[in-house]
Amino acid sequence: MIDTIRECFRKRFQKDDFCAFVKVFGCQQNEADAEKIKGFLKSIGFSFVNDPIVADLVLFETCAVRHTAENRVFGQIGSLKNIKKMNPNAFISVCGCMVERDEVNTKLKKMFPYVDLICGAKSLDHFPNMLYEKLTSKKIDSFCEMPVLRESKFHAWVPIISGCNNFCSYCIVPFVRGSEKSIDHNIIINDCIKNINSGAKILTLLGQNVNSYDFNGVKFTDLIKMIDKLDGNFIFRFMTSHPKDFNKELVDVLSQCKHFSGNIHLPVQSGNNRILKLMNRKYKVEDYIEKINYARSKINNLVLTSDIIVGFPGETDSEFNDTLDLVKNIKFNSIFTFIYSPRKGTAAYSMVDDIPYDVKSARISNLIKSQEKISEDLLSDLVGKNFHVIIESISDNYSLARTKSNLLVKLENLILPTGKIFEVKITSSNRNCLIAEILR
Repeated sequence: MIDTIRECFRKRFQKDDFCAFVKVFGCQQNEADAEKIKGFLKSIGFSFVNDPIVADLVLFETCAVRHTAENRVFGQIGSLKNIKKMNPNAFISVCGCMVERDEVNTKLKKMFPYVDLICGAKSLDHFPNMLYEKLTSKKIDSFCEMPVLRESKFHAWVPIISGCNNFCSYCIVPFVRGSEKSIDHNIIINDCIKNINSGAKILTLLGQNVNSYDFNGVKFTDLIKMIDKLDGNFIFRFMTSHPKDFNKELVDVLSQCKHFSGNIHLPVQSGNNRILKLMNRKYKVEDYIEKINYARSKINNLVLTSDIIVGFPGETDSEFNDTLDLVKNIKFNSIFTFIYSPRKGTAAYSMVDDIPYDVKSARISNLIKSQEKISEDLLSDLVGKNFHVIIESISDNYSLARTKSNLLVKLENLILPTGKIFEVKITSSNRNCLIAEILR
């Protein structure tokens, strides 16, 4: 299959060396999916460029979680029309969650006929077959492995479960990713070992709800214990957890893990029980607070982040204030905030979206302002402390790093090699990051 696809592209592009532009929209799962696609493209001879104008193949890995994300994708697909005019042999593909929706597929085929291949998130493993069939107009039954092309030398995504069975009323994920399907723990462990041996120092276990992991009786806590027993200088993180499944057993296991990063992302979404019920979140505010208190009592210096939606249909000022109070009381290290986005097909889509946009905007601004003050205070408490950090990226006159627990650290006037670990002392902070100097 690979040789045939490569030969088809040689004939199509009239050259032996071809290049691809791949752009990812959305979540970390999309990043992981794109690494599989890029790994396959590399295996058939593609190199990669940062400009779609010079690319022979342009591929978008798309997101369906919010309407604004879809609009951005449609806008950028529209801009590819000029590329197709300049280079009629250019190959354009749109993949990911967004194209799992029937109305999106219909719109793509009607408004953007120059798109050559559409591959939804649930069809990712069949991407090579779909590409073969598009290029040859022939069916093929054989299966082709898709090797992963890791974007980072020191970080690796490790998918452990796909899909979701929770059906939160606002969320499109179960419809575009399908039901939960856990990956064989032996495959996961082998992936971890391979990544560690190739230099990965950070493993992020991925899933829409990692707590639901269950492969032939091997639960998430069992999997974590297996990973923690692996040799090597690495840490592991995971995302995302659902509060209804986040329990004391998991916390107890994490508290004993030598490789656990010490940060947990636990989306609360709202601080009001009526709104949580409308969201179909299956827990109460009191349950969430109890879980956080227990985690903090067991895991030293826990770094906690969360997601919050404002402006859910019917949310009153008082109910929003409950969320604001929760944020102030829990004191997250940081939060990701979103204005409610109606998604056709979800239960919430039929609810009356009766909150004016200016009210939603004011609420999210208020929430962000409150969290910024909390983040600033929490970071300032760390001034004078020492941390080991891994260099993540560099700019013209500074390096950005992360602590083990994923706090952002800026090292000014230093250009350091990415992936390397240094011990630093925190000298100051702001609301976004810690400022540090290297300890010689």
